[in-house]
Amino acid sequence: MTDIKIEFKEKLLKTIEIQNKLFGNSNNFDNNTKEAFVNLGNYWIDRIGKESFTLTSLKSISTEILTYWKESIGIDTELFWTELQKNNIDFERKDELNFALEKGRFRRVEIGIGARKYWSVIKEFESIQKRFSKENIEKVDLIIDQDEKKRLEILRKCLRKKEIPQTQYLKFGECWAYMSNCGLWDKYFSKEEVEELLNIWKNFD
Repeated sequence: MTDIKIEFKEKLLKTIEIQNKLFGNSNNFDNNTKEAFVNLGNYWIDRIGKESFTLTSLKSISTEILTYWKESIGIDTELFWTELQKNNIDFERKDELNFALEKGRFRRVEIGIGARKYWSVIKEFESIQKRFSKENIEKVDLIIDQDEKKRLEILRKCLRKKEIPQTQYLKFGECWAYMSNCGLWDKYFSKEEVEELLNIWKNFD
C-alpha cells in the first residue's frame, strides 16, 4: 500500500468519524435521517478496515460520503467543514453559497430550505465571516428573501386561480415543501387557504 493511499484512507476514516459524531449530536435532523447517515458511515468504516481498496475506490467512497456536505447549507454543514479544517483534512468543498452569490439563486429547493432555516444563525459563524464579505453576507440575505417571495407568489397565484398550471406542477410541489419545512404556512396563509391549496394539488389533472 502506497503512502498516498494510507494517508487518504486515514483521512477518509477520520472524515466519517467526524460526520458520525456530528449527526449523533445534532438536533437539526430527524432520527431516521441521523440513523441512515450513521449506518452508512459505520458500513464504510467496517469495510475499509477489513478490505483492501484501491486509491480510486477510496476516492469514490469519499465522493459518496461528501455529497451531502458539498450540496447543503446549514449549521451542521458549517461545523463539518470547520472540523475537517481543524484536523488538516483537505477535501475540496463545493460551497453552495458561492453558487447562490454567483447566480443570484439557490441550485435546488432543498438548498434554499437550508438557507432559509439556518442562515440567520450561521452567518454569525467565524467560518462564514472569514469566507464572505459583509456585502456578500447581505446579498445572501436578499437571495433568501427573494426565494421566499417567489415561492409565495406561485402559491398565491394558484390559490387565486384555483388551479395549478401544467407548467407549474413541479414548482408547486417545491413551494409546498419550502413552506412546510421552513414553517411558513401560518405566516402567509390561513388554515382554510392551506386546505384549499392541498385540495387543488390533490385534484390536479
